[in-house]
Amino acid sequence: MQEKKDSILLFGYKKYGEKIANALKNSNYQVVIADNDKKSIEKATKNGHKAYYIDIENDEDIVSILVSYTFEHIFCAMENDEENIYLSITMKSIDDSIDIISLCQSKDSEQKLELAGVRGILNTLDATAQNIYHLLKNPIMIEAIDNILYFNSDIEFVEIEVLPNSFLDGKFISEIDLKKDYNIILLGLMDVEFADKFIFATRGVNHKIDAKDILLLIGTKDDLHKFKEELLQSTIKR
Repeated sequence: MQEKKDSILLFGYKKYGEKIANALKNSNYQVVIADNDKKSIEKATKNGHKAYYIDIENDEDIVSILVSYTFEHIFCAMENDEENIYLSITMKSIDDSIDIISLCQSKDSEQKLELAGVRGILNTLDATAQNIYHLLKNPIMIEAIDNILYFNSDIEFVEIEVLPNSFLDGKFISEIDLKKDYNIILLGLMDVEFADKFIFATRGVNHKIDAKDILLLIGTKDDLHKFKEELLQSTIKR
């Protein structure tokens, strides 16, 4: 039997929250759900999660759930950026050492979360919300979440265009190992030859990468910058 990992408080159990909760649970984390929507709480409970209805604007509700458990991490996945920001500020005012990770949908919200002291921020629009929603169903996202929780506070999702004559142009997915060579994860790509169809790398399809395809990647800012620089340099060398 696998040892249980840290306890995580997850705010929000809708489009993203449900997928995040399932991925964390499958990776053996202990997840507690909190939401201000009774239908979401009913669904979370039905799916086997401990779930609590709270009024997120009531500090007493937040304090009550924080003192009921010992949470190592808190994940804000409410649908509304303002709610995630409010929760982050409130929890940081209660305990500045609380480790918070949050979703957001704009650069403005990202900056506000940074000012609030949020350690890990995932801007869903940067990586195309639809793609992230589906990727959360795949096992490789569990590894990404592990990295966000334990190792890297500087994780980003980015879309990078494959440059003509670069070292990726004409390669098959099976021929490259971005995790080994650059410490970044290829989640999938948008193929221009197939009317911009999104191909998930996690489905095991040995797809050919062409110039102008869009790669969806996850990694630290430094690793992604290094990768982009080498991609550009390879077009000069060839």
